[in-house]
Amino acid sequence: SPLENNEIQSPFEDPNDNSNFHHYIEGLVSRGWSDHAIQSIEESTRKIMNFLFDPSIDGQFQRYGLVVGRVQSGKTANYAGLISRAVDAGYDIIIVLAGLHNSLRKQTQIRLQNEIISSSNTSTRRRLIPLTQEDVDYQTLPSPHIFSASREKSVLLVVKKNVTPLTKLYHQLRELDPMETLGLNLLVVDDEADHATINGQKIDPHGVEE
Repeated sequence: SPLENNEIQSPFEDPNDNSNFHHYIEGLVSRGWSDHAIQSIEESTRKIMNFLFDPSIDGQFQRYGLVVGRVQSGKTANYAGLISRAVDAGYDIIIVLAGLHNSLRKQTQIRLQNEIISSSNTSTRRRLIPLTQEDVDYQTLPSPHIFSASREKSVLLVVKKNVTPLTKLYHQLRELDPMETLGLNLLVVDDEADHATINGQKIDPHGVEE
C-alpha cells in the first residue's frame, strides 16, 4: 500500500561514514570519470532514492516506478550507483534482470563485481554479497534464509530473464516464513526492460490485442 499522508518520507541522505556509494564514487574518480559525469550520477541516483521506499520507516509499503535511459548513456553506471545507495539505505535483496542471454548476464555480473561488490567490504556499514557468479546464474542455495533481513549485509543476484533461474529464485523465496518476508526490502532493476518484459496489453475475447 502507498505511504499514508501522515507518513512523510525524509529526503535521502548517505551515511556519514563507510558508505558503499562513497566507495563507488571513489572508484569512478580513480578510473578517470569526469566531474560532470560523476555529478550527474550523484544527482540522478539521489532523485530516484527519494522516490523509493525508505526501509527505515516502519510498516508494509510498496512503491513502483519507471526510469528510462537513452541507449549507451551510462545506464549501468547509474544503476550501479543506485544499488550502492539502496544497500546503504537498508535494502536486503537486489535483483538485476540482465537480459535473455548468458553473455549479457555475464557482462553485467562482471561489471557490478568490479565496480560495487569489490568495494563493498568489511569497512562498509553494510556489505553487498553476490549470490551469482561470473559463470554461474542463480542456483538453488543451501538455505533460503540467506535472504533473511540483516543490518550487516545485502545480497545481489544478477539473473537471466529465463524461466529456469527465475523459477528457482521464486520457489526459494517462497520457502521463507511469511512473517520473515514481510521484513525484507527488495529492489528489482530490469536492465533489459525492452526485451522479454511482461506483455501488459489487453486482449479481447477473440484473442486480438487492443
